[in-house]
Amino acid sequence: MTRHSAFRLSILVAFGLALGLLGWSQPAAAAPDVVLRGVLQGADKQTYRELPFTVPAGVGKITVDVSWAGRERGTILVLGLLDPERLRGWGGGTKPHFFVANAFASPSYLPGPINPGVWRLTMAVASIRAGETSPYVVNITYGRGPDAQVIADTPVKSDLHTHTGQSDGRCRSLAGQGAPCPTFLTLKAAAEHGLDFVAVTDHNTASHVAELAGLTPYFDTLLVIPGREMTTQFGHYNLLGVADFVEFRLGSPATPNINAMFDASKATGAVISINHPERSTGEDCLGCGWSAPDTDYDRVQSIEVANGGGAADNDGRFGDGPGSGVAIWEALLNRGYRLTGVGGSDNHDAVDGRRGTSPVGAQSPVGMPATVVYADALSQPAILQGVRSGRMFVDLEGARPGRVLDLSAAAGEAEVAMGGVLKRTPGQPIQARLRVAGAEGDHIEVIVDGRRRPVLADPVLHGADQTLAFGLPADSVARWFRIDVRAPDGRRVLIGNPIYVGDRQRPDR
Repeated sequence: MTRHSAFRLSILVAFGLALGLLGWSQPAAAAPDVVLRGVLQGADKQTYRELPFTVPAGVGKITVDVSWAGRERGTILVLGLLDPERLRGWGGGTKPHFFVANAFASPSYLPGPINPGVWRLTMAVASIRAGETSPYVVNITYGRGPDAQVIADTPVKSDLHTHTGQSDGRCRSLAGQGAPCPTFLTLKAAAEHGLDFVAVTDHNTASHVAELAGLTPYFDTLLVIPGREMTTQFGHYNLLGVADFVEFRLGSPATPNINAMFDASKATGAVISINHPERSTGEDCLGCGWSAPDTDYDRVQSIEVANGGGAADNDGRFGDGPGSGVAIWEALLNRGYRLTGVGGSDNHDAVDGRRGTSPVGAQSPVGMPATVVYADALSQPAILQGVRSGRMFVDLEGARPGRVLDLSAAAGEAEVAMGGVLKRTPGQPIQARLRVAGAEGDHIEVIVDGRRRPVLADPVLHGADQTLAFGLPADSVARWFRIDVRAPDGRRVLIGNPIYVGDRQRPDR
């Protein structure tokens, strides 16, 4: 590989990551949609060229790759990009490869709508020697989003609920004063704690999205998903995978009730996930508990069953029993709703969450708890689809390496994975298959319609990676069943999602 080719590849990898692509390996580059060619002469020194190109409707990302001869002989080009209405960025002489997209863009460029029409690449010929001839090629590629990194049905670890100084995240400044906590520190903590991806969900704002765009090339082992915590006086919920504005003032003409707000949220393509429904509402946490009247939970994809903020207020212990997030979730499951259980740290201080030292009081660290999603690709669309599918579990001890909880079930010829709907004929028993890894010495808890069922002769996990089968009688499951794992002292360690039983399909997600 030539030096130029190696440089070109490294830049493309880095900028691909800024759209949430983990760079273990890269797919072959797509053929460009537009190719612009020309030749520069010595007389072009200190002049500008504008190269127009037409962007069709439906494009979500523009990638520009410029190469030219004579760089080693002093030919220097400085590049910028204009959309039909404004300057989208000026990259200087060090960025011959860049992209702009709806939510993210390369450093020096602005994210935003990719409007159809005539765009222009501005080329400043900063330097070219007398008598020199420099051919150039501009390759422009259109896309709808990031290329997917195939990871073959792999469990990936995440935190789906974090905050930065762009809303109410605070940490100690260098002088020891309370200050808005930089977004950089949240991503740094996520990477250091072994997460594969993290959602940044500041309250009612999108100001963090552009900042994430500039940080993701540096955090090139971490998928970053832009999100938002829709914060109302009757409850909070996350939007995962959103950059667009959604009206958060419940009772306004645009969102007269919570279901109208859900509908507006769904139109963005984001996952809707209710946060900390068990929390009390008061001066210390305005609107934190879920009390929105007439909530249609069929409009919701997931619900937080383990919230790090609540655990931090309880000496690090996650709620268990009546009134906990799990109890509220299971009650909704028993009413026939099909909601994926998730966890999130709700961290507001990525540096120091210890009581007495953090300006925001006790905090659960980033990644505690971790939500582990089974996905076919480490990309935002694949991850969000994984959440919608329900094939995921919550690790209350954080992103522990090698932790696995997976469940499947069959009835006759029908077979589904965790999160799926198992159809069966009346009187047909269920055969389930469970795999648990990284929990040796802990014990399995089989939960059927909200009640523990002693269906295992030996519920203790005796191996580091154990697969076992068990049966459920035909009349023992009315709506759903799932698996939890508990430590020898009774603490819940892993929370599994249900397999649903019956003909009712999950709502359109």
